[in-house]
Amino acid sequence: MSWRRLLKGAQTYIERVKDPVPPTELPLFTFASAEHLKQWNVFTDAEAGGSTNAKFENILNARGQGTAAFQGQMSRATNPESRLQRSGFCGINRLVENGPLDLENYDTLAYRVRGDGRRYIASLRTENWVVGDESQDVWQAFLFARKNEWAEVEIPLARFLQTWKGRLVDNEEEMNPGRIVGLGISVAASPQEDEDGTFRLDLDW
Repeated sequence: MSWRRLLKGAQTYIERVKDPVPPTELPLFTFASAEHLKQWNVFTDAEAGGSTNAKFENILNARGQGTAAFQGQMSRATNPESRLQRSGFCGINRLVENGPLDLENYDTLAYRVRGDGRRYIASLRTENWVVGDESQDVWQAFLFARKNEWAEVEIPLARFLQTWKGRLVDNEEEMNPGRIVGLGISVAASPQEDEDGTFRLDLDW
């Protein structure tokens, strides 16, 4: 057993002693009102010379019930002066308030979403095992949302892979689910396919 696994086991034991029966579900975020969206940040490749635009806004139905829409125009075009090697991406993210989020006792993230046929990417940002909050790791997994249909989508935490600037990291590092500091969702155009155009992902929770 490595020191990392030993440390993880000790942390899990301590948490279970403090709370021996954690809830089976832990609601993280909802998007029922514009107030819920204020702590989310929208980013696009336009910040580095790309041409994609995106927005994240609250949508009310006829009964006054709110959800959120992450939508915009995907473009792989770049500014001639840009240093971007690849364009056509954008996303939303937010930091965890009041310290890291502990998902040690959970094994799956669940989303209620409605897609448009594109492949979206769910992201988790964690503190590094070795240096803690001085360095953060990014973990990503595909979020397959049904086209034009609301559905609950589950992603096991074990499916999240470590990445660096959108590329897989080739190592055997384990995710630290007890020290999650950020979450997000993004979308990117494939360089091999013509995926320019509008996109929209609706989110309930």
